Amino acid sequence: MNDATARKGLSSQKLLSRSRQDAKTAYAMLVPTFILLTLFALLPLGMSLFKSFTDFSFYKTPEFIGFHNYRIVLADPFFRKAVLVAFKLVFLIVPVQFVAAFLFAHLIKEMSTRIGAFVKTTIYIPLVISGIVVGAVFSFIYNYQGGILNSLLNVFGIENQAWIADSTYALYSVAAPAIWQGFGYVTLMMLAGLLDIPKDYYEAAKMDGASAFRRMVYITIPNMKNVFIFIFISGVTGALSLYEIVLMITNGGPGGETLTPVLHLVNHFNNDPTMGYTVAGAIIMAIILGSFSAVIFRIVQSDKAID
Repeated sequence: MNDATARKGLSSQKLLSRSRQDAKTAYAMLVPTFILLTLFALLPLGMSLFKSFTDFSFYKTPEFIGFHNYRIVLADPFFRKAVLVAFKLVFLIVPVQFVAAFLFAHLIKEMSTRIGAFVKTTIYIPLVISGIVVGAVFSFIYNYQGGILNSLLNVFGIENQAWIADSTYALYSVAAPAIWQGFGYVTLMMLAGLLDIPKDYYEAAKMDGASAFRRMVYITIPNMKNVFIFIFISGVTGALSLYEIVLMITNGGPGGETLTPVLHLVNHFNNDPTMGYTVAGAIIMAIILGSFSAVIFRIVQSDKAID
């Protein structure tokens, strides 16, 4: 009896020692990542936060001025309008991209392996193209004289439209290339979520007589909740941070109707030698994005997995 107890105690000590050794190995492997995260994320963020409370510039020693930069940013009508424009872009880009990608992912799922691979590769290409290039291409498409879009309209007897210069169409002209560029990425994320759902769920539902709509409502959507959250938050973040496409197509015009926060902050920095305003504005946008993500997670209450 005593020998058995001793062996159990010795075995427990070995397991505890091995567990501690594994923990030390895991922490050692995390050290390089933590160092890189500190150097390229946490440290710059801390420095930016400090500079937002100063009148920092490249020409003089910074002085602490408290929340003065934040008050200027929040009182700036151009910044407030830029934030409003960004949220308009969110409502234009995210829902269309979300629904279209969800439907197209179902279509790819039903394709043969060879055709599906070709389609997946093709739709992903726009994502690897620079936003500057995408903006330049769509600028030619929207061109008033000789643009592809107006040329097509002329075939049906419709006069040329000032897609970029007209405030009625300008925001849609910016949203369209953003939807096109991110469509492939969102579709592949949707497809990955669909393929991760066990086929047994659908087969059991079919045996019970569930329609395709009910299978989507009670199987597909619940099992893809985490994928939906990720796509939704990344889509909102991308729409609020839109810069290159807007810069190339409208540069914030006409009359600031397409001016996004990032473009506004960059323009302000180019025209003002101080960095306080720019950094404070960037931190405010980071707070908006972080708060939005926190609210979404709180409302949806994401789980690691359904099953």
